[in-house]
Amino acid sequence: MPKPLSLFFLRHGQTESKNGRPPFNGWRDAPLTELGRRQLDEAASALAHVPFEAVYSSDLQRAVYGGRKLAEARNLELKVEEKWREISFGRWEGLTYQEIYAEAPELITKIFSPDGFDVPFPGGESLADFFQRISRALDELQKAHPEGGRIALTAHGGVCKALWGRFLNVSLETAWAIWQDFAAVNVVDIHPGGRIVTRLVNGFAGSEGFARFE
Repeated sequence: MPKPLSLFFLRHGQTESKNGRPPFNGWRDAPLTELGRRQLDEAASALAHVPFEAVYSSDLQRAVYGGRKLAEARNLELKVEEKWREISFGRWEGLTYQEIYAEAPELITKIFSPDGFDVPFPGGESLADFFQRISRALDELQKAHPEGGRIALTAHGGVCKALWGRFLNVSLETAWAIWQDFAAVNVVDIHPGGRIVTRLVNGFAGSEGFARFE
């Protein structure tokens, strides 16, 4: 009988900020900071006992770093796939929310409102299209592992939110509100027949995991 597919999906580590604020990176290949690399090193170390059968990542370097750590420790080939990229913010990539709001307050407010999820970022994706892309990617991953097993994926905050939206069968608005820290670790069991068991949401394995509450 097939085993559950246990999916461990992680957000990448900390990336560089802009004037002390996080920019909309999207498809921009933003590098990790030293802290971001350390966060992923610690997460990989904490997961060292998990016998992953395959490791996937987005093709952006901030996700590849963590995926490579997990794959190399198990002598696995890292499966790098563009379909796991963050949402495309189009021409707003590299800008902070404050900069975008100063340029287009009505549009950015509309996009993040409950009735604006079909509105695309200028030159980019809409949240609805992005969620559908990640849902299709998940379908393809499940088909690639019909016998189940433990699978790792290193990706992005938006990807993790989209996956939780699918797993929990909640609205886009609710899914987007599921917080994902840098290097967050999430775990879900997908049982034959589709039953979902949530194991861990926004967990953080590293020594600095609770610093955000200080």
